Amino acid sequence: MKKNIAIIMGGYSSEYQISLKSGNVVYETLDATKYNAYRIHIYKEKWVYVDSYDAEFPVDKNDFSVIVDNSKITFDCVFNAIHGSPGEDGFMQAYLKLIHVPQTSCDMYQASLTFNKRDCLSVLKPYGIKTAESFFINLGDVINEKAIIDKVGLPCFVKANKAGSSFGVTKVHKKDELQSAIDVAFKEDDEIIIESFLDGTEVSVGVIT
Repeated sequence: MKKNIAIIMGGYSSEYQISLKSGNVVYETLDATKYNAYRIHIYKEKWVYVDSYDAEFPVDKNDFSVIVDNSKITFDCVFNAIHGSPGEDGFMQAYLKLIHVPQTSCDMYQASLTFNKRDCLSVLKPYGIKTAESFFINLGDVINEKAIIDKVGLPCFVKANKAGSSFGVTKVHKKDELQSAIDVAFKEDDEIIIESFLDGTEVSVGVIT
C-alpha cells in the first residue's frame, strides 16, 4: 500500500517563493509507484492542500489532516521543504512531534539552534571551532560604526540573524555602506549579526539519511 507523503512548502519569510520551487521539485520527482504526494502550502494566513488543479483544501491543524471529497486524508510522513520559518527554525518539527507525525528534517532543538546564527556560534566556540569575528546588534540599538569596524574589519558581511537564502545579507566594503546594509538586514529580522570577511572556498555538503 502506497504511503501518503505531505510535502510542506512556502513558509512565513521572504524565502517562500524559493521554498515553493523546492517543494514542487520534490512533488514532481517523488516515486509515484511508492508514494501518494500531496502539496501542502504553509502560510501565516492559511495551511492548505493544493491539488493538481490548484484547488485548495484547508488543513486541520488538530491532526494535520485534509478532507477531500468527504474523505479524510492523513499522512504517513511529512517532507519538509520549507525555507525559513516555520520549517527551519523548529516550529514545524515541534508541532509534528506533538501530533506524532514523522518528518524528514532534523529535530526541533537542532533546527532552532542552527537557524539562529548567534546561538549557534555561542554553542560552537567553547569547542574551539574557528568562526569569523562577529558583532551583534538588536533593533533599536545605537549603531557605533567605529566599534563595529574595529572588531570585524572591512570588508564585512551584515546579515539578518534568523534568515536564509541570502535575504538580508550585504557585503560591505566601505564604512559609508554600513548603515544601509544594517537597514536591509533589519527588514528580515529584529536581530542582526555582522561578521568579518573570510577569504576562501565555500563548501556545502548535502546529507540525506
